[in-house]
Amino acid sequence: MFQSIAWPRVPHRAGTWLRQVRAVLPGAINERLIQFCGIQRSGNHAVINWIIAQQSLKTCFINGVNPRHNPWFNNWGIAYHNYDYWPRERDRTGALVSKQLLLCSYENQPLNHVFDPSFRLQRYVGGSRRRDSVLLLRDPYNTFASWFKAGWPLSEDTIYLWKQYAREYLGLSQQTPPGTVMIAFNQWFTQADYRQRLADALDLPFTDHGLDRITHHGGGSSFEQQVLQGKASHMKVLERFKGFLDHPDFIQIFRDPDLIDLSEQIFGPIPGTEMLTR
Repeated sequence: MFQSIAWPRVPHRAGTWLRQVRAVLPGAINERLIQFCGIQRSGNHAVINWIIAQQSLKTCFINGVNPRHNPWFNNWGIAYHNYDYWPRERDRTGALVSKQLLLCSYENQPLNHVFDPSFRLQRYVGGSRRRDSVLLLRDPYNTFASWFKAGWPLSEDTIYLWKQYAREYLGLSQQTPPGTVMIAFNQWFTQADYRQRLADALDLPFTDHGLDRITHHGGGSSFEQQVLQGKASHMKVLERFKGFLDHPDFIQIFRDPDLIDLSEQIFGPIPGTEMLTR
């Protein structure tokens, strides 16, 4: 009969040191890493919450990562799911804890910065058995209407970035890793079969959990401000532009034929927007 051995308890400092050593050795700390890119007010957190909710995993979500920097210290916030403690300080010291899913979100970032081959993200987050990348795009009419509603200044750089993301979505550029999963928010929001296909593409069990939750990250929707918590699918997220049809600055954005063409290739004609494009 085998007799169990009572191993001595490792002191906290020694345990921290051992985890730091493990983090720089070959091998995986994370079962899976997802790098998620989107422009603010594109539904980033709605889709991220949905991805996390498809299965119950020990998950770390790093919001608003600044690419080409240590993500533990250059972000908008860190959240852990399904842990019985909060391991942020361990991760920040380099004593990385094991994760079934590490999801790094990048908002308003050039794709060539996020996927810069000269930057080794693994140096800070540890190795991952599987790496995936996701690019999210919402139509420009409703994306920029949400910016206007939030009172954020909309620069030419942001409009250019939307077009950069659209060209990548359409395969007209190659700034993301091969196999990147492209998500059109409009279709994700309205079509269950589209979400099913995305779950398959991401190798996730499809439960559709999390669809009706409005995340607190970013203050929730710029229109509903979380008052529809639990009823996110009831929000008129594809009609935001209607509140700005007479706003001269908003109208001016859509004097750009390139922007209109890219939008229609991805989302098709959006009823009501013809007033902005004629």
